[in-house]
Amino acid sequence: MFILYAISRLPFSILYRLSDCIFFLLFYVFSYRKKVVLFNLRNAFPNKKEAEIELIAKNFYLHLADIIIETLKALSIRPEELIRRVNILNPEVCTDYLHQHQSVIVMASHQANWEWLQLVHAAKLDFAVDAVYKPLHNTFFENLMLTIRTRFGSYPLPMFKLPREIVSRKDITRIIAMVADQTPAPEHAIWLDFLHQDTPFFTGTAKIAKRTAYPVLFAGMHRVKRGFYEVYFTKLREPNNTDFSTDQLIGDYAAEVEKSIRIRPSEWLWSHKRWKHKRQK
Repeated sequence: MFILYAISRLPFSILYRLSDCIFFLLFYVFSYRKKVVLFNLRNAFPNKKEAEIELIAKNFYLHLADIIIETLKALSIRPEELIRRVNILNPEVCTDYLHQHQSVIVMASHQANWEWLQLVHAAKLDFAVDAVYKPLHNTFFENLMLTIRTRFGSYPLPMFKLPREIVSRKDITRIIAMVADQTPAPEHAIWLDFLHQDTPFFTGTAKIAKRTAYPVLFAGMHRVKRGFYEVYFTKLREPNNTDFSTDQLIGDYAAEVEKSIRIRPSEWLWSHKRWKHKRQK
């Protein structure tokens, strides 16, 4: 951990040179999950020519290398530096609720830099951030990510504890933040047409939204230039609205994620085996 922290203290100019080296290794030397990336891209964009698919894939690996370095930088980055690099275009969509003592559910995706997305809200806002996450099996990396995610006071919330913690922390005005485009077990999923493919999604967020009647927002994120990002909020559900089905809310979320991906396709996590499951007949 000490070595990683020392590396994170290096200036961005040097870290991005290191990122270039990581890209070279991932893309040219080890071909890290390249078959998975190309398979996902071809299925998601069946109308794109192969040359365009390969260019998106290459740009994805450049972006992935930057994400690795930027996540490491989060070990030591100053809050004011992070706030300078991540511009929230319409924060009032979220903060207006919080100032009314109304907790908010924020759904994000593996687009742009999702680790900085959670961190910037914890660094910038005077409200609690409950960061929902899926625990890692590797103890070292689990502790590393918890160290990063809690730097500015976020409350780490494992997915399996979410229902209980929603009740125990109901009197705290907070953002409940979750990256909700991960792959669930097929028997516990709803299935939607997403990027031209039959795709499973977690249902837990919608169930929490119906139970609490909290407003639900989508947080989109795009890279402006290397090391700088923009965030925008889109309302998915108003508070005190429970007149919707699980499929409707998750469908609206999936539509926002797909729209974001189509705008900046190289910034989504294509190396993830998102379509490894098939719908059970």
